[in-house]
Amino acid sequence: MKPMMSFSGPIFDSNPTYIHLRSLFMDFFRGNTVTDIDVEALQYIINISAADPTDTKPNPTVHFRVHLIKTKKCGQKLPRVELEEMGPRIDFKIGRVQEANEDMTKLALMKSKALEAKTKKNIETDIMGDKMGKIHLGKQELHKMQTRKMKGLKRRKGEDDGDAGAGDDDDEAMVDEDEGVSEVETPATTPKKARTG
Repeated sequence: MKPMMSFSGPIFDSNPTYIHLRSLFMDFFRGNTVTDIDVEALQYIINISAADPTDTKPNPTVHFRVHLIKTKKCGQKLPRVELEEMGPRIDFKIGRVQEANEDMTKLALMKSKALEAKTKKNIETDIMGDKMGKIHLGKQELHKMQTRKMKGLKRRKGEDDGDAGAGDDDDEAMVDEDEGVSEVETPATTPKKARTG
């Protein structure tokens, strides 16, 4: 369960001492940082209130109260919310205040760069938690791609890259990308050897 916090009074926005007090209470009761929380876990609220400062009371009393949240049916869609005090109940005044110097305050409020989430270019996470990336490719030159060597894909002599299928004579030379030009030769006729018996 995580408590809800409420600060009542404009002094928590105007007086530096009370602004510092609000920051201390927020840090003390914050707990672990979570992204999602169940509504059923919000069962109590901490209310801290203070009156406006006057000439006689420049530092008014701070009232610390803890209330239990109860929801009751009221015949409408939204239930009626009631607060029941559960304790502890504390009333106190701010006595001595000693603030750090400006350099120390700046050093304490600095955020480490190692804790900051680094965003990677062209990488995003979808609602299912899977990483999705974009890959940018250059222009593909399909005529330079190595394909499987087949007789039907061989270029014939005299063909350019643009005119495929020009020249269909079977006696013309075949062009192979790896072997170069090989002319079609007809076997020389040799006389049959006489049988010697």
